Amino acid sequence: MTPRAEVDRLLGDVQWALSQGLPSRDLVAMLKKLILRADGDSTVLMFAKRQLAELVVEKEPWRAARLAREALQIHDDERAWAVLGLAHTLLGNYRSAAAAYRQALGFAPRCPVYSHNLGHLMDVALGSPRRALHYLRLAYRGMPHEVEVAGSYAHALARAGEIDAARQILRSALGDAHERADDLLEAWLRATPTQGV
Repeated sequence: MTPRAEVDRLLGDVQWALSQGLPSRDLVAMLKKLILRADGDSTVLMFAKRQLAELVVEKEPWRAARLAREALQIHDDERAWAVLGLAHTLLGNYRSAAAAYRQALGFAPRCPVYSHNLGHLMDVALGSPRRALHYLRLAYRGMPHEVEVAGSYAHALARAGEIDAARQILRSALGDAHERADDLLEAWLRATPTQGV
């Protein structure tokens, strides 16, 4: 089998495994083989490194960040930027994480996941709730029924001093649990006073 044919076979195996939802442990081994065999500047190598970064990011964020950066040296890619953002978030490098999510949003400006992650970082980690509102509003519009997104948006609204709007978003997200929404809002306000940043 020629080297090119072997790379094609490995790539096909990885794509099949992804489509079938095979466990990470199987995919990691397959992706490592593909990385060893793929050409140094190929989109196949970029794909394999990005996929591996996505698989290991939660347990090995430093390794994922390295893999994502290597993938980005081959090809500018929104998913590689996004996994780099997540890796930096997990490592506590919040400014680097925000910069990576901004890059991902440059490719997909309407992506609610990237908007949510950037907005939540700006609010909670970087202490800029007012600046976070733009991104969290976009995320909320894109995923209005996602409780986590609504909670992040309400949190930033509350910290930015827009208490009534925060209460309305939170109550809507939690349905009939108005008392729980009010309790959450009060807890947030006690933990961090409102800011106009």
